[in-house]
Amino acid sequence: MKRTLTFLFICASLPTLGDDMNGVENISIYGQTPLSTNDLAEESTFGSVQTINAESIAQSQAISLAEHMKNKLTSLHINDIQNNPFQPDVQYRGFTASPLLGLPQGISVYLNGVRFNEPFGDTVNWDLIPLAALDKVALFSGSNPAFGQNTLGGALALTTKNGFSYTKHELEGRFGSFGQQQFTVQSGGNKGNWGYYIIANRYKEDGWRDYSESELKQFLATLSYADEDRTVDFTYSANNNQLLGNGAVPEILAELAGRSAIYTQPDKTHTRFQQFSIKSDSVINEQMSWQGNVYYRKNKINSINGDDSDYEECESGALYSLCEEDENDELERVHFVGFDEDTWLSELRDIDADDVDGTYNTGFTDNESYGVALQWVRLSHFDATDTHAALDNEFIFGLGIDKADISFRSDTEFAVLHNDTISDDRSVTGIGLYDMESRVKLEVSNKQQYFYFLNTLSIGEDLTLNLAGRYNHTHISMQDQIESGPGSLNGEHYFNRFNPAISVNYLLTPEYTVKLSYSESSRAPSPAELSCADEEDPCKLPNAFVADPPLEQVVAKTVEAALEFKNDNFSALATVFSTMSYQDIIFQQAGNKSNQGYFINLDKTQRQGIELAASTQINSVDLGASYNYLNATFESSFVSFSPVNPLGANRQVEVGDNIPGQPQHQLKFHANWQFNDALNMGTEMLYASSSYYRGDEANENKKIPSYAVTNIYFNYQITQQLRLSAKVDNLFDRQFDTFGTYGEADEVLEEIYPDTVFDEYFVGPSRPRSASISINYQF
Repeated sequence: MKRTLTFLFICASLPTLGDDMNGVENISIYGQTPLSTNDLAEESTFGSVQTINAESIAQSQAISLAEHMKNKLTSLHINDIQNNPFQPDVQYRGFTASPLLGLPQGISVYLNGVRFNEPFGDTVNWDLIPLAALDKVALFSGSNPAFGQNTLGGALALTTKNGFSYTKHELEGRFGSFGQQQFTVQSGGNKGNWGYYIIANRYKEDGWRDYSESELKQFLATLSYADEDRTVDFTYSANNNQLLGNGAVPEILAELAGRSAIYTQPDKTHTRFQQFSIKSDSVINEQMSWQGNVYYRKNKINSINGDDSDYEECESGALYSLCEEDENDELERVHFVGFDEDTWLSELRDIDADDVDGTYNTGFTDNESYGVALQWVRLSHFDATDTHAALDNEFIFGLGIDKADISFRSDTEFAVLHNDTISDDRSVTGIGLYDMESRVKLEVSNKQQYFYFLNTLSIGEDLTLNLAGRYNHTHISMQDQIESGPGSLNGEHYFNRFNPAISVNYLLTPEYTVKLSYSESSRAPSPAELSCADEEDPCKLPNAFVADPPLEQVVAKTVEAALEFKNDNFSALATVFSTMSYQDIIFQQAGNKSNQGYFINLDKTQRQGIELAASTQINSVDLGASYNYLNATFESSFVSFSPVNPLGANRQVEVGDNIPGQPQHQLKFHANWQFNDALNMGTEMLYASSSYYRGDEANENKKIPSYAVTNIYFNYQITQQLRLSAKVDNLFDRQFDTFGTYGEADEVLEEIYPDTVFDEYFVGPSRPRSASISINYQF
């Protein structure tokens, strides 16, 4: 509390520096908060910032935002768990932003100043972001508290186009490998004080994996008003997306049946999303301005997962049913939904229990959220160049509230797995009976209240001092709709924390700048994690939750130092960083599937590393390269349950063991050659070193091998209105894996491959070589 009061006192006093001094002509918002709107001044950043503009996105012809960031941004890596370009597990400096429950989400994402992480599990649904609509992407490093919850390793701020930043009319069609089809129309313009922007996008593909077709329908429209003193954007977006991502496959199956083979199916996600927001930026006078937004968001997510079964046949005389092992390894008969507990399967269905060898798992999440945020900005200036350096000060104070009401329900239906022959599709068909122990009906209220401040003090032209702080108050209320009292999911959870930050930027020479920063941020456990935190009763995400012992909130503390060089046509940046996370939340695997287990707090984990990046232009060629070293480690010893680890369960994890799924080395290179005004060609190359399989926290088994991949693209402006573009991904058709985990494949595969011994290794195989061509017409 003493630290909080000290920071508040310092930053409350700084804005008064210029009260009786000369005014300034223009308000300058540095872009260090989700609400900030103007271009970023790098000297005011906590840590570093990497940006991507609309031109770069269009030129690269990427399918998804994650794909483009993977190829261009330093320290960003993808675990392709689902093998769907719109369902990636994005890793930045060892922290995660993923659509999958069960992963420790450590990156906050904002779209036009509105928090984009889902309120139930802090997940990020990348398919809801229409790539062509983006005007600017900014990735902030470190634990910047101004970006709020989940900003443990970084924050991603996305800004869409409006009628003043985009004044074109375009039609585009794209066709490519694996049935890829995309049709996009976008239009923008302005007249007087009013502007508009609208985009509609439809994308579909068969998918390169078997039974993996997907379809996206995306829409976004913005009506803008702007005059000398204010801008207001009214934005509406909607999605209706159906994604199939059939996930990791046994490593040996990929050798037997090809890399396009799947294990079981379907794994389908249907998302229906709508959001309406109003964002405003207004000048009060020459020294003050304010920004604000208000939003309403509705997101309905249906998930279907077909899988094999952990249930076993049990019998008593002529009666038979399905049973599962309890915590004492004894068989316990299942309780069928809608029937008495002592009802047997043979009394309900004329089907052999041995034939009920699959499960059809369904989940439904209805997220309704809304919120408001405001920030006030004051600029001060003191011109005392005769005796002292001039002082410029910018003070930002913001506050807001986010409220989410969530309904979640899930069921496990007993099913028949179609797996008698090699040619069967390994889908499942339900038999109309459900497991009572796996049924969940949960109502959640999630309320976030916060205030923050930032202060940027520029002393002369060489030195900038930045201070920031944020106070978060979180209340999560959970009401079980099936049970009450002990053993239910009912709970009232409160989390509070103040997080500070400080940075110093010093201009050594006109070309060299040194930056030092320290920042803290935190995240409260999500409702999904709070509902699945009992090691005595593990759950199957996202299909079942259990009564929860409390989890602690996660706190990350980042130290970062950088040396930057810039001249007219060359820039370079060298960065060292270290983030220590306290009470990190990890998912302990507790069954023979990677999604079965429970969440725990871990005392300490650490991500530290080095980043080197450079860019230049040589005649008509733009070149960029980056290298990063990441050492992501557990800093507290613990026993990893990991029951399907090849070496057996209960593996001892020691201090210094690497966190799985994180390559220590990445090297990226990209080049764009502008042959003439009409033609340009580019290439993207990426190398990633080996990493450990998820479930090998003790670092005892083989690793996922390193890999390198190359993409090429070209754009030809045939006429002023017509452009032809083409791209080839994975040009040399390299076969590699980006992700690995453990599982038991023999129960599904041993009968159809009787001469094969299946091990526990499952992998996420890479997309093979693919090509696409697109035609763009402007009118």
